[in-house]
Amino acid sequence: MKHMATLLAAAIALTQAALAADDPPAQSVQQRIDAMQKQLDALKEEQQKSKLTTQEQPRVSFSSNRFSVTSADGRSSIAFRALVQGDAAFYSQDPEGTLATDFRRGSVGGTPNRENNAARDLSSGVYFRRARFGVEGTINRDFGYRLVMELGGSGTELQGRINDAWINYTGLAPFTFQIGAFSPPANLDDSTPADDTLFSERASPNEMSRSLVGADGRIGLGMRANGARWMTALTFTSRTVTDAEVFDSQKGLVGRFAYLALTGGDYNLHVGASGSYVLSPADQGSDATGVRFGVRLRDRPELRADSARLIDTGTIDARHAYVIGAELAANWRNLFLQSEGYRFGVERISTVGNPHFDGFYVQGSWTITGESHRYNMANGAYQAPKPFLPFNSTGGLGVWELAARFSRVNLNFEGGAAGMPPASNSVRGGDQSIWTLGVNWYPTGTLRFDLDIQRVDVDRLNPAGPGNTAPFGASPATPPIGVQIGQQYTAFALRSQFNF
Repeated sequence: MKHMATLLAAAIALTQAALAADDPPAQSVQQRIDAMQKQLDALKEEQQKSKLTTQEQPRVSFSSNRFSVTSADGRSSIAFRALVQGDAAFYSQDPEGTLATDFRRGSVGGTPNRENNAARDLSSGVYFRRARFGVEGTINRDFGYRLVMELGGSGTELQGRINDAWINYTGLAPFTFQIGAFSPPANLDDSTPADDTLFSERASPNEMSRSLVGADGRIGLGMRANGARWMTALTFTSRTVTDAEVFDSQKGLVGRFAYLALTGGDYNLHVGASGSYVLSPADQGSDATGVRFGVRLRDRPELRADSARLIDTGTIDARHAYVIGAELAANWRNLFLQSEGYRFGVERISTVGNPHFDGFYVQGSWTITGESHRYNMANGAYQAPKPFLPFNSTGGLGVWELAARFSRVNLNFEGGAAGMPPASNSVRGGDQSIWTLGVNWYPTGTLRFDLDIQRVDVDRLNPAGPGNTAPFGASPATPPIGVQIGQQYTAFALRSQFNF
């Protein structure tokens, strides 16, 4: 508008000058016309420069507390990400006894270890479960990337490690190809982002399923595809970024298929299946002490304030291993239900028999304030609800949610009777059941507070026997043959979270 006004003023001035002149010479008129044309050309050049300058400026945005920058042509971008979860936990156990009289134990080990003591006195305390910071974005439209560092940890914070470091290619829709360190889709709850899970931790069978050949920071090459109501993924994986050096890394495949069977304005019904296969376990070397090629299933009891694992198969000699899973989930308005079941198996190198194990969980919630868990077809999983009215000093409650879960995982195979040594093909990993009740509050879309109460029951016999006489170390670290080394206890956990 400014340039048009200038142009109009120049035209008026020129016209007035021409009218005021008394029969001006032709040369004078031509000179004035030439001068006016130069002014027009100058204005056009200025407008073009202004337009080019505007087009070259990147677009900066700030949405949901996330700062991002997009190139002027919209083909490249960078956005900053963060997820911080601070946890506090309190364990209510029977009083601690001596190793010689109190037989509660954690993971097996060749020498006395911390878990011998921790299982008898789990560590109440506070810590940062996750503290992730990084960037993500696109490059020339068809390439995506993410680099996220993890500074949090289980029981104690880390000095820092790679959580995500990958690039992908999306130019062959509906396929996406990905390479680097990432969490390959291994099951339904694994495909739910860590900031959207219903409870502070995923259920133990989920964790063991995802950790076999997946989990955070797994280095791999993957492909996924999405349709209007389905998604599928297949990933070839190797080691994780935190694995110790070995002679040859583990190699495996992990796949998942999800289908939105029914959907409407008030409801969604999800079904799916998942599977992982260890093509070859990690090679510990020809001079390895104990098992050279093996797999191990174990997990903390759905809380990470203490690092002790109360169920543990120990390292099983393995040629291959697998897990298959089935998924079912649904929401109707402000009600939500989700369940998965698993079968784990190991093909041993030895001829003593191939063990198998089972696990499942069922969880659900009721959103008191009326919001729904949102279904994300890109991940084939549900997301946490977003508040209709965010909490603030002038009104709004945010989202209030009540949740419950029951999980069970049985890592026993041909376990035998109490008081007796295990058979040669036995695995006494333990049978763990956990009831969890939770209250979740989402004040805003980026803040969350959780209160969880757990009742944990572990039934586990001492795995010591012929060929494995001291799995927990020399006496009294290893209890008498066939005694109960499990326990029951109650735990309370509080999480504070923000993310963008």
